[in-house]
Parts: sequence; C-alpha cells; structure tokens
Amino acid sequence: MRKEFITATEVRGTETYSTIYAFNIYDESIDLQEAVKKAAAAYINTDAGYKVYQHNCQCFNWGDFFLYVPNSFLKLFGFEKEFSDITQADVNFNEQLASEQDLKFSDEKWAILKKELFMNGTESLADFIGDKVPDDNDTVDNLLDQIAEQMPDEELYKFYEKYCLEQQLASKWKTQQLIRRINDVAALIPSSEELELDHFDDIEINGENVSGWFALSCNGSCTHAINEFLKPIITDDEIEKYDIDVRKIFDDLHVVYCG
Repeated sequence: MRKEFITATEVRGTETYSTIYAFNIYDESIDLQEAVKKAAAAYINTDAGYKVYQHNCQCFNWGDFFLYVPNSFLKLFGFEKEFSDITQADVNFNEQLASEQDLKFSDEKWAILKKELFMNGTESLADFIGDKVPDDNDTVDNLLDQIAEQMPDEELYKFYEKYCLEQQLASKWKTQQLIRRINDVAALIPSSEELELDHFDDIEINGENVSGWFALSCNGSCTHAINEFLKPIITDDEIEKYDIDVRKIFDDLHVVYCG
C-alpha cells in the first residue's frame, strides 16, 4: 500500500486557494488521478451519485468527490480517502471528473424504470411512449423495450429520475417520519409500561374509517391508547404508496408489535 496527496487549486478573482486530499492506494498499478475519474464516472451512475450530480447543476469536481463518494465504494477501484500522504500532485479544483458522456443507463435501471412505469399506470406509460397506450400488456412491454433501445441515456435518466428517484426520496422521508413518530410516542410511555404497535382495520376517526398501525401502551396484562397518538402512526394507504416494510422497521427498533 502507498499513500498519495493531491492538491486541488482554485482561483477566485486574484486569489489562489489550494485543498489537499490524501489517499491510501491498495492497487500499486493504478494511476490515482485516472482511478479517481473512473470512480467518479461510476459513482454518478449510482442513485446517490446521480442525485448529487443533478443537484450540483451537472457538475462533479474534486470537492464533490471527496465529500460524497464513500470509501466502501472507492475500495472497488483500489484506493480510499485518507488524511495523510507521501507524494503530492497539483490539480485544478474545478476540473470536472465526470460528465454527461459518462452516464450509462444500465439494464438494471431499465428493469426498475419499466416496472415503475407499469405500476404508475396509463398516464406514465403514455408519457414514456409519447402516444396512445396499446391495450395488450405484452404489446406495451415490447414497445417500451423498442423505445428504450433508441432513446439516449440522458433521456432515460430523466424518466428514471421522474418515476424512480422521486419515489425513493419520498419513501426515505416517510420512513424517517415513521421512526421519529415511534421515538416520540415511546418517550411518552411510563417506565413501568412499554410501547406496543397494533394493526387495526377500519377504525373510525373523525367520521372517516382508517386502517393502519396504532401506538398503544402495554402494562403487561392489557393495552390502552395514548392520548397524544390517537391517530395511526402510519396508515395502510401510506405503506402501500411509499412501499415501506414497517415490520422490518419495528424489528430494527426492537418494538413489540401485533398484526
């Protein structure tokens, strides 16, 4: 293993600023700067990397690379980030390490996108096809494949962002909200009792029937409602809409549940 410094230089007006980045090199045969560019190109093709790339107005420089790309990802390319080094190289801080030309829409991403297009119904299918949607699903399936084969990767990514990434972000946000609600309700329960989450169907709340998971307090022999959480912490409609595995979340948080 060797260690290596890279100094990124940025000119702001009449001033020049340098940032030094350190790396551990595990594959002695690699050229570090070339390996960084390969890793950057691969990273922006991941869901997380693509979101960073788009958020930064389709830019991805040395600062972005050192801030966002995890070492677990970089080890696949024979190196990782560190804070000490032996040699040093100068680079332009604003040198773009990955560009639109590096975006490659994989078969795996196409399989995910096609599934989402079908799940979203006729409107999304028509959006992708650009015309009336045939009645036969097999015909639609073949038509989608034909269109995808002729569509530039950049356009495919736009549909992927619209129908896949936005759903993933919404699901992540809803999952975090559910975890916060569970933690909030757990803080209200006396030390002599414990939180229990139970599933109920068609519970009437304010004149509306709701199905979902409710937070209860259990004293060992019976359960009772918690005044501050009379509504479900998550409804069945929300679980389906955001595709959330609530039981896995309950297990990870070590919460007792029934349903």
